[in-house]
Amino acid sequence: DSVDKLRSCLEALRNWVPDVTVVIQENEDSAKEIIEEFKMSVCIHSTSTTSARWEYGLTQINASWVLLVRSNEIITGQLRKSIAEKIKVNVDNPCQYLLKSTIVFLKKRLKYSLDWYDCKPSCLTYLPKNVVTIQNLKKIKWAFEGELIRYNEDTISDCANTVIKKADERAGYLAKVLTNSNPYLLFIAGLSSSIKIFSQAYFSKKGFKEGFEGIVFSICDAHAELLGYLRYYELYIREKKKLRDDLSVLNKILVIKLRDIGDNILCTPLISNLKYHLPETSISILTWSYSKAVFENNPHIDQLFDLAKDNPFKNIKKVLSQLNSSNFDLVICTHSGKIASNLLLKIKTKYRINNYYRGRNKSYNLITPESDYYRSSIERDLDCLRSLGLESFDKKTQLFLSDSEVLSAKNNLITKGINPNKKKVLVHPTAAVPIREWPLTRFNKLIQKLNNNDN
Repeated sequence: DSVDKLRSCLEALRNWVPDVTVVIQENEDSAKEIIEEFKMSVCIHSTSTTSARWEYGLTQINASWVLLVRSNEIITGQLRKSIAEKIKVNVDNPCQYLLKSTIVFLKKRLKYSLDWYDCKPSCLTYLPKNVVTIQNLKKIKWAFEGELIRYNEDTISDCANTVIKKADERAGYLAKVLTNSNPYLLFIAGLSSSIKIFSQAYFSKKGFKEGFEGIVFSICDAHAELLGYLRYYELYIREKKKLRDDLSVLNKILVIKLRDIGDNILCTPLISNLKYHLPETSISILTWSYSKAVFENNPHIDQLFDLAKDNPFKNIKKVLSQLNSSNFDLVICTHSGKIASNLLLKIKTKYRINNYYRGRNKSYNLITPESDYYRSSIERDLDCLRSLGLESFDKKTQLFLSDSEVLSAKNNLITKGINPNKKKVLVHPTAAVPIREWPLTRFNKLIQKLNNNDN
């Protein structure tokens, strides 16, 4: 339906407006085809708000008089004539002449102007060459003859889609003006604001006189406001959208991995992926002393901290002091165990990730998703990467051995009668829990097959 409305809008403009520029988002392929069909200019801009698109469009054209309209609006013949006469008059200062709109909602022409409360009116704008923004322009209510007809949502299903879109837009606005992160206070503020918006639409704008359409619109406009507050909390508080949009603020990251040797090895893809996406960021590791060697010589790691597993509380205050003096911007706890979670809570940092385990997801302010199926330790660690809006480029584990370690291993193999130049396979047929075990019968067949290979 939006495509049909765009076609009607361009059809009404092309015979009397000499230069039409349409601002759309990158993924609007159907709109691109229609614009090309009408041989009009197209600009790609990431924002979804109308006012931001208008602002961007003004930077792409060279004209003093600009008509700013939406793709779902039709300018009638009488209004065209009135606008054409207006632009012949000399104007001294930049300004906007607001165009009063007639609203069509749920396929019915409304008597009263029920439009989304944050919806900016279309306008005829005068901008001298030294002015390139419509912000803070003087707004004039001019008595143009004719009608600007805005075809809003046709069905309640369309309304639901618009409510979600409006909620995202309002969340973006709230992110600029709010600092509160308490979900209960935000809900109360959103509820209060939505009641106010409903009252304005239904009573002040006389929505009650429009019958069914007035009820639906007033509820939808209020609902978009409440959802906007909730969406703000979801995007900007739980998922830290501002951080995800600008990860360059992460100068120092600490990864807490208080696990055994095997889990530490499986954590190396997370470390290499962090360094791949954030090459200028310093990455440190906190792990058990006895498994610290797994991370040594790793070029992606800048600093190592350790605790003794047999007595972790012996030096915990000293280690905590070292961590706090390091001023980490982000701390990632890949396993939310008791000691690790308590440390995470005490480390001074702006952002915390505590990987999700049922009943143990504590001390975080940047959420990781809970998976609904069994996944490997590598994938669960990489969920921390995905919480930052990043995807993995490589999932291979890595160990970085020194020359002396490699030589020692070769000598050890030789003393045991093993040719170090041959390919070697280490078989470990058990696991901590049965679900991770491969059947012994299959191990047996694999070993027999490997023994038959001379290489």
